[in-house]
Amino acid sequence: SPMNNVQTGKKYPSCLITGGLHDPRVAYWEPTKFAATLRHANPDNENPVCMKVDMSSGHFSASDRYEHYRGLAYDYSFVLDQLGLGERHHSHGEFQIAVAK
Repeated sequence: SPMNNVQTGKKYPSCLITGGLHDPRVAYWEPTKFAATLRHANPDNENPVCMKVDMSSGHFSASDRYEHYRGLAYDYSFVLDQLGLGERHHSHGEFQIAVAK
């Protein structure tokens, strides 16, 4: 289990942990527990540990092409932000993700 390998006080890189509510291989609580374990073991880590659970898909992401593209855009926006290329809000300097519905 990945949770058994988490070390207290170790600096981990930025993480975007994903899961699907209807995943038959990895239950939705497994990525949730992993994210919580990382956060609890390293509360002073300045790198974000983010989690995204898709409430309508399973192990292989969304079956709808546009939902799949929306998920990829979300993942890419996280990577671009971690590279310092994300959109910045002018007054606060915080990263914001805009998801079109």
